[in-house]
Formats: sequence, C-alpha cells, structure tokens
Amino acid sequence: MKPDCQRTIASNREELLDRWTAAGLELFTGGMSASSPAGATLSGAMAMVLDDFDGQLGTCGEGIARLSRFLAIQPLAPSRSLSLFGTLEQLLAGVARDRADAEACRQRVGLLQLEAFDRFMESREIIYRMKVEESQRKMHMMLRRAVS
Repeated sequence: MKPDCQRTIASNREELLDRWTAAGLELFTGGMSASSPAGATLSGAMAMVLDDFDGQLGTCGEGIARLSRFLAIQPLAPSRSLSLFGTLEQLLAGVARDRADAEACRQRVGLLQLEAFDRFMESREIIYRMKVEESQRKMHMMLRRAVS
C-alpha cells in the first residue's frame, strides 16, 4: 500500500490538531489559551497545514505563511518557534499506519519546516526593516526639532 499522509491525518485530524495546538500554546509562558485571539490564529494556521498536508489544494502554503508570521512576531528564538514541526512529526509518527507512512510523513514535515523557516526569516526581516525605518523617522524628527 502506498503511503498516504493525508489519509492518516484525515482519520486523526481532531486529535492531531488539538495536540499540536496545545504544544504551540505551551511555547508561551503567559499561559495563552486556545480561545484567545492569538490561540485561534495559531490553531487556524495549523488546521490549514493539516487539511492540505500534501499540498494538493494550495492552502498548506498559506497555513505555513500564517503560522510563520505569527511565530515571527513572538519573542521566541527561531529554533523554539519552529520546534512545532518536530512536535508534528512525533504526533504523526504516533498515528501512522505503518513504517512507510511514518517515513513519508516525516519527509513531508521536513519540507514544511524548511518552508516555514524561510517564511519565518522573511517576516523577521520585514519586522527588522520596520524598526530601522521607525528609528530613522524618530531621529529625523529629533534633528528637525533641534535645528528649529
């Protein structure tokens, strides 16, 4: 039988989503709840990834982008933020039908993690540029006040 990660996920979707979301919420020290706006954003992005895990519908990439943007604005190290994909890999290995299915899921998670890292770093770069531009504006305004 050919490995099919999407079928494995579909048959265990709610459990996987709940456990993956719980792992994501544990990253935050403030005790974020799943019902908070941030928790709902995290859960929604994770659901998009799981629902199109194989990438056939095109929503997996959008889910990765949303998840990466959300994580990029948090005060977490990239390694800690993207550890969520390691958690997903472990969760999928626990529900996989057989070894081939688990391996196929592991490989797909690896690809998704690389895509998430690229998107995460793009978002962090945008945030950095915005901070630099804001500092430049503040400096310009201070110089204008000093001269006038």
